[in-house]
This record gives sequence, structure tokens and C-alpha cells, in this order.
Amino acid sequence: MKKPWPETAAGRISRTGIAELALFVLLSVLVQSCVQQPRVATKIKVLSLNPDEYLGNRVFLSGKVQSVGPAEAYLVVEDDTGRIMVGTEQIAQKAGCPTQAKIELAGTLRTLKSVSQPYFSMDSLVECKP
Repeated sequence: MKKPWPETAAGRISRTGIAELALFVLLSVLVQSCVQQPRVATKIKVLSLNPDEYLGNRVFLSGKVQSVGPAEAYLVVEDDTGRIMVGTEQIAQKAGCPTQAKIELAGTLRTLKSVSQPYFSMDSLVECKP
């Protein structure tokens, strides 16, 4: 007669033991996914020189706010390598990030026919320090 569970040197593996092991693995994966991963900001010059590599991909930027458009429709963000226009159309509540504030944000690089430079569409403001 075939045994339903394999046997080990310590005896039979219980169903409870397998369930506990599966729960432990699941919780470990969930905890690890919740740990904040370090973000590496992409340099604006890299985005400008290689836009095809970044189009449609989520990117993190860090720099200073150089100007704010009417009704905060866009920001111009500058790092030590260049400037980029950042659209805020995906943000429901505008951040009120003032000029010269340090900013960290995430979003997607896009191109628009009406704008000659790469256009960055912000979908989350990570930090704004006046």
C-alpha cells in the first residue's frame, strides 16, 4: 500500500507541518516585498540622450524645482546634468512644491509632438523639501 506522505528520518511529514512551512514562506515573501527598496535617481541628461531606452518605463528623478507652470500643470526640474519638464496631470492633489525646493518623484518618460524636449509625466511625488 502506497503511503500518502513521504517519510523522513524523523517520521512522517504532517499536513500541519507542510501548511506551516507554506505559510512561513508566503509571509517571508510578503515582508520582503514591503521593505523599502533603495531608489536610484536617473540623471536627466541620460533621459535626454537616450529617450528610447526609457520611454514608457517607470523612472525616479531627483533635483530642484526651477519653475512651476500655471495651476501647477507642470514643473521644470533640474539636476546637475540638465532640465526636464515634468507634467503633473496624473496627480489628483497638487503638491505645492515651491521653486528651488528639492524634489524626488517617480513617473514615466513620454514624448509629445507639441514639446521638443522629453516630457516626464509624474505619477507620484516621493518627497518635496522646501
